[in-house]
Amino acid sequence: MITRRANWKVLAAVALLCGCAGDDGDGTESSETLDSGVATGATGGADDSGGTPSEGGDDDGSSAATDGSAGEDTGESDGAGDSGSTDGDDTGDTTGGGLGEPGPDFREAGPFATETSTASASLPSGCSMNYDRYTPVDADAPPTVILAHGFQGSRATMAVWAEHLAGWGLEVIAPDLCHATIFDADHAANGGDLVALAAQLGVATPAYAGYSAGGLAAVLAAAQDGTTRALLGLDMVDSGGLGMSAAPAIVAPAFDLIGDPSMCNESNNGHAVFNATADPRVLAVVAADHCDFQSPADALCGGLCGGGGAGAIDDATIASTVVGMSTAFLLWRSGLDDTGAQWLAPSGHWYGVLSDAGFVAEP
Repeated sequence: MITRRANWKVLAAVALLCGCAGDDGDGTESSETLDSGVATGATGGADDSGGTPSEGGDDDGSSAATDGSAGEDTGESDGAGDSGSTDGDDTGDTTGGGLGEPGPDFREAGPFATETSTASASLPSGCSMNYDRYTPVDADAPPTVILAHGFQGSRATMAVWAEHLAGWGLEVIAPDLCHATIFDADHAANGGDLVALAAQLGVATPAYAGYSAGGLAAVLAAAQDGTTRALLGLDMVDSGGLGMSAAPAIVAPAFDLIGDPSMCNESNNGHAVFNATADPRVLAVVAADHCDFQSPADALCGGLCGGGGAGAIDDATIASTVVGMSTAFLLWRSGLDDTGAQWLAPSGHWYGVLSDAGFVAEP
């Protein structure tokens, strides 16, 4: 049985530091729509993000296929494997794969219809974890992503991201964390629960992903699970040095998208955590606040952590950048589409599109 504990030293500020509340994901932030944020120079217009979250029933997810095709990998990459991003050097050129044809625009809706189902898992820790499963219809053995929400949040605040990823052929499991409230904040237990959930669902090589404190849970899970295929952070926030201590054990490719430094993301303390992993990449989404890494964002987060960038870039463009970069990384590292490397390598087509438009930058 997990012993409940609360860090009373930071409880007064914890809602600011680690994420946002919301029990049903019905926030009003404009990041719920992704269709208006296509960068200047992108090929083709952007479709809808994949719709609003399903309420437990099937979602036909009808989404047009993108105009671009993955194309052949011409092998023009500069190498493979080493991708540190500590000082903003040309780190992405060593990522390998996918640096020939640009491939599709992953900000657009993917070619798969999706289905959503809800279930619960009884884990060895005593946690009864509810989760939503987003499945791409007719996809053959889709890779699985375990996607965790932030502190005081729920799986509903990850629903638009999950739907979008499933539209591109990934199965997404979005759970409600059992220890992510002001009364029960146990990040280590959340990390262990994610690993146990993947095992119970028979996921052989999971990708772990998470927002804010959910990103910390994903880091802790990846450090424990030697089968991890990839780690994605969405403005991940460390707490008490847990993530930094765990990071050296992570050998899977790791990618963190960060927003503007603020109290809500502990001045980007997740950046250092990801740089301490074996195969890191960190990029900044320009003018993004902490809430831009949820979708749909909830009202409390908007009140406490909103306002990054003072409106320099509209919320829809920021949201499309976040979901496009996230999708590209997960598709690439899951083996579904090597052209995802084009979004992370400074010599890549899509990196150039977003960087030239001022939407992403080296931190």
